[in-house]
Amino acid sequence: MDLLTVLKCRLEIIDDSITTKQLIDELVSFGPLEAPVHLTELDNVVKRHYQWVRHLSAVHPFYTVRTNNDLRILGTTVLLDCGYVCSSKIEVMQVLELGVDPEWILLKSAADSDDLLKFAQRKRLLLSFSTERELRNIHHVYSEAELLICFGYELDPDAEHQSQIETHDLLNLAKELEMDVIGWSYEPSSVHLDHTTLHDAIRKGREITDFAMIVGFNFNFINIGNGLSIHKDHDISQYAAQVNRSLQDFFPDRGNFTIVAESGPFHCAAAVTAISTINGKRVFWHPEFPSQIERVSYYLNHDFGDESSRFEPIIWKSPKDCGTVCRSSVYASSNECLIDNLALPEVNEMDCMVFENQGASTSDLAEMPVLPITLAFVRKSMWNFLKALSTSDNPRRFILTSQYLSKEARIERLRYD
Repeated sequence: MDLLTVLKCRLEIIDDSITTKQLIDELVSFGPLEAPVHLTELDNVVKRHYQWVRHLSAVHPFYTVRTNNDLRILGTTVLLDCGYVCSSKIEVMQVLELGVDPEWILLKSAADSDDLLKFAQRKRLLLSFSTERELRNIHHVYSEAELLICFGYELDPDAEHQSQIETHDLLNLAKELEMDVIGWSYEPSSVHLDHTTLHDAIRKGREITDFAMIVGFNFNFINIGNGLSIHKDHDISQYAAQVNRSLQDFFPDRGNFTIVAESGPFHCAAAVTAISTINGKRVFWHPEFPSQIERVSYYLNHDFGDESSRFEPIIWKSPKDCGTVCRSSVYASSNECLIDNLALPEVNEMDCMVFENQGASTSDLAEMPVLPITLAFVRKSMWNFLKALSTSDNPRRFILTSQYLSKEARIERLRYD
């Protein structure tokens, strides 16, 4: 069964005129939702990718599978010609079964498991390492592996100097062990990078590349990591300008390198809108003014898998039908506080809250007591675009020159009118 057929069996193709708001209205109109709903729109995966190739033409996106391994999102990224960052055998098998070339898979965290290293050896996967122990483990099981050396960037000068020494020592050891290190992978300590840090990290990557050449390695692959905002209303042009400027400054010979960045949250976050029902409500009255509400706590029928997500609820109810605005807290079904001290209009049990940008908060869903219902949609014109893309021998050029995407690149920003 070809990929398009696999996708078509698992989603609904809808008319171009149907908005996200209309889809939510229809779902909410059925009455209180017993389970949370994840509304997945594949259109947004494609639109985010279009932003990427427009602004980061020199950088190939490597989708981080663990951020969201939903088959429909993964399948869409395959059609878009992404590479993949995996952290387990299951993730690798998922993308291989979708027809991905093993050369476009980076397997991280493999050095801790001999079984995983043997699997990587059979599939001829690219690996990464950051310590002497990891390097020696890889050498013991999969000595012919192509490797990326991982590094971070320390703001403290002394810590950064020590980090550089450790990186040099690792490269010397890799040469002694006759390992094949073909490039580097930047591992930022924070998902959201400021521009100065990113610039310094790419500069450090250049220094590592030059030292590797002295040792005897010829780097041809660099991974600048993950520093893109996940939110649908954020423009990537400023981030991209910094990346492009840094690459121009430190890798003017970038035509000799495969340059990638990890894109999982960027591609998938805006694709998923979570719809939650308020299962419980607790009102705290003002001690001095008993008729005045001091604050309200709301309890949802929903858990969220990624604590790094930004939770900004949209009350899915007409303002004229809500109460007065008061200090509010919102709790997941696990009793984890998602939001504290937020000004919200008072609403009732069985009303709904909507959360945008939740596509990257699904990595821990299997461990949650109540799994969300995932409903996937794609607009008819976008589906026709994907069908045409699937036959292209140059997906990137096809995407960049698409008149349809140039007119339909905007992602809907939700509000309840």
